[in-house]
Amino acid sequence: MGTSTRTETVTSNQKTEPWAGAQPYYADLYASAEAARKSGAPAPYQGSTVIDWSKPTQDAYANIEAIARNRSVLNGNAQGVANGVMNGSAYDSTPKSTYESLQQGLNPGANPYTGMVGAVANGALANGFGGQNALISGSQWNNPGVAATAAAAGTINNSAGNALMQNGLTGSNAGMGLAQQAAANATSNPAQAGYANATGYTNAAGGSAAALAGAAGYNPAVGAFGSQAGYTNSGLGLAQQANTLAQNNPALAAFQGQTGYTNGSLAGAQNLAQTAGYNPAQDKFAGETGYTNSGLGYAKDAAALANTNRALAAFQGQTGYTNGSLADAQKLAQNAGNNPALAGFQNATGYTNSALGAQGAFAQFLATNGNPAASMLQSTANGDFLNSNPYLDQAVKNANQSFVDQFNTSIAPGIDSRMAAAGRLGSGAYASLRNDAEKTTANAMATNAGNIMYNNYNNERTNQLNAQGTIGNLYNQNASLVQNALNSLSSTDQGQQAARLNALTGLSSTSDAATRNQISANQNAANIDAQQQQARLNAITGMGSAADSVAKNALAASQNIANIDNSQQAQRLAAITGLSNTSDAATKNAISANQNAANIDAQQQQARLNAITGMGNTADAIARNSINASQNVANIDNSQQAQRLAAMTGLGNFADSATKNAINANQNWANIDNTQQGQRLNALAGQASTADSVAKNMINASQNVANIDAQQQQTNNNALLNAGNLGNAASTLWLNAANQLGNQSAAQQTNNLNYLNALGDLYKYDTTNRIGAMTTGANMANQDFANQISNAGVQLNAANGQTAAQNAQVGQQLQAAGMAPGLRANDYADSQALLGVGQAQQAREGAFLQDDINKWNAEQNAVWTGLINQANILNGGGFNNTSGTQTKPIYTNNGAQAMGAIGSIAGLMAK
Repeated sequence: MGTSTRTETVTSNQKTEPWAGAQPYYADLYASAEAARKSGAPAPYQGSTVIDWSKPTQDAYANIEAIARNRSVLNGNAQGVANGVMNGSAYDSTPKSTYESLQQGLNPGANPYTGMVGAVANGALANGFGGQNALISGSQWNNPGVAATAAAAGTINNSAGNALMQNGLTGSNAGMGLAQQAAANATSNPAQAGYANATGYTNAAGGSAAALAGAAGYNPAVGAFGSQAGYTNSGLGLAQQANTLAQNNPALAAFQGQTGYTNGSLAGAQNLAQTAGYNPAQDKFAGETGYTNSGLGYAKDAAALANTNRALAAFQGQTGYTNGSLADAQKLAQNAGNNPALAGFQNATGYTNSALGAQGAFAQFLATNGNPAASMLQSTANGDFLNSNPYLDQAVKNANQSFVDQFNTSIAPGIDSRMAAAGRLGSGAYASLRNDAEKTTANAMATNAGNIMYNNYNNERTNQLNAQGTIGNLYNQNASLVQNALNSLSSTDQGQQAARLNALTGLSSTSDAATRNQISANQNAANIDAQQQQARLNAITGMGSAADSVAKNALAASQNIANIDNSQQAQRLAAITGLSNTSDAATKNAISANQNAANIDAQQQQARLNAITGMGNTADAIARNSINASQNVANIDNSQQAQRLAAMTGLGNFADSATKNAINANQNWANIDNTQQGQRLNALAGQASTADSVAKNMINASQNVANIDAQQQQTNNNALLNAGNLGNAASTLWLNAANQLGNQSAAQQTNNLNYLNALGDLYKYDTTNRIGAMTTGANMANQDFANQISNAGVQLNAANGQTAAQNAQVGQQLQAAGMAPGLRANDYADSQALLGVGQAQQAREGAFLQDDINKWNAEQNAVWTGLINQANILNGGGFNNTSGTQTKPIYTNNGAQAMGAIGSIAGLMAK
């Protein structure tokens, strides 16, 4: 039974007693209570308060015990399947035997044709042919015409050649004067003075830019930011307390106790490390370090042969070749320097952009004037209307009137009515209730007024920021419109100038095209002469290519031997590598087993550390909660500070924006002025380029004159050479006879060499056929091995299929074994259902038992319940008053009122 408590101020006399009419009943109540106490009431329930197991419950537990005592056949079978998979008895050994037989049977060995190919490459066929000695004797043949030619050369006396040399030493070039004049003209450039004048160029926007730079250094937000320099976050103290709490973590000592942890697998790992450094393949590899490729000597012989090319002397004889079109090219060079566009380009150098003046005036206007719309919005932007709404007070009054009406018509009358009905009107309790109600109404009115004023302030702040943005946008829009109009005027003027330059460029291009056509015609004649010379060089190149082919064949044969030798060496190293890998794998397996033991030991240590970490994390969580609470206070304080700084930043940004707009306008003026200067410099550059072109044409013309003079000198020298040739006619006859003898002897030698070459071709053809036959045999051997591999692949696929079938069967067995625990659990299902029935019956019997106990308790407590009810009635009649006042609790407790009644009777009896 519950207990309720209230307080009441009462007046009492120093002598306390019930009223006279209740005193006999109190005496009777005391006597009855004493008799009930002596009788031992209330007595406890006489029967058992525990419900015994029902028959279904007993049967269910008996069945569960029987099932648990008998081992499951399914679980035993599942364990047998798992053991068979782990020890390998579940698998058939047929696939393994197939794999081993395939591994032993596939051993291709060495290619039987390798020795034949090596013998051919070593010259076995060439040594038995006999043509090699004939070729050597042919290369040592001496032409008998050489001695005759030498005798004839002794009779030659060329006086004309000496005169030719003398004339070449003393001759002068007629084009030297023109060349010197062209060199003098090339040092003078009419654009030099223009560039010199441009070095003093001054940007017209410099003055206004300097003025803007001075104004740009002022920002009205600087002072406001300075006032916030001493800002202190109110969450600092809480954060310091949280820091102290965060430094005390009970997990520290526990972690320090684990610093001496030693992994139990350390000794085993050290033993493995001592044996891991030995590899049986090391000695095998050491024996192969002195390997030498057997093809090295042949490669050196081929390299020596490749360094000799008979075409070298023939090419050297053609180094004095002269192009026959030189004279025509010199004539064309005289007219190539006349370009009619030169004067037009010179007239275009004075171009001036007509928008420059207006652009400068506008830039100055923007730098000294503001947008007229700014003054209309300036009051709002300055915050003049913040906290000055004339209708705000009336709006607050109207909004709070409902709270006043509710208090006057509902809350206050309700309090007066309840207190009057209780007879407490005007008491302290009445005054307290009225004060609380008035305070609640006043707080609601203050909160409502604060919200209205807060919203009014925020709305005006929004209007202030919008007005500031509108001022800037109107200013930028007006500047953009005027700027676009000036840019359009500038573009039109530049387009007109571009059209003039395009016309001059077309005139220049037409003149240059005519000159290029003449040059192309002359180049065509030169190309024909060069083609003839190229034909001669091609013949010499062919002879050199034939010699190179011989050298390449020798290199290829030696490379083939080297490749076969390298392949054999690679097979040996691969076998050694396999031995090394097998040894390393065994070592790695031992290390892995040791590492596994170390991991288990480390996991046990990690579990201990995790427990310590959990203890530390809990302490850290308490510290973090404290830090988060202090951080929350700091965040709120920082948010308020950020709002103040944001307002100051906005003021600074708009001031900076106005300065930037003025700077941009001034920069635009400077850009146009720079563009004008750039146009002037481009015109000067064009003039300089044209002057340089004229100088280059003059240099080319003088070079042409020099070339013609040299050609004339060459003609004179040719005449002297002819005279010398006539003087040497007799010697030439002797020389021709010697040459005739040499040619006949060379023809005979050529026939001999042709015969040897024919025999060599037959030898090479025979060698090629033999190599082809050996290649075919090698291919057949490779094909046989490929067939073996293919057959092995079929057997391997069959073994793999058998393995896959076994794996599938084992997988099904494992799956069935995995179902065994679930099927075993189903054995308990019926007993569990029977157990539920038994428990339901026990719950029903327990309800009947509880009903009997409740009835027994009611009968045993009936006497005391009557006494309590009678005492409550008597206590409601009141007591005689006493002088003085006091506040005391009045309790209502059905379980303890009987004792109170007995105490009252004892007081009466004491009188």
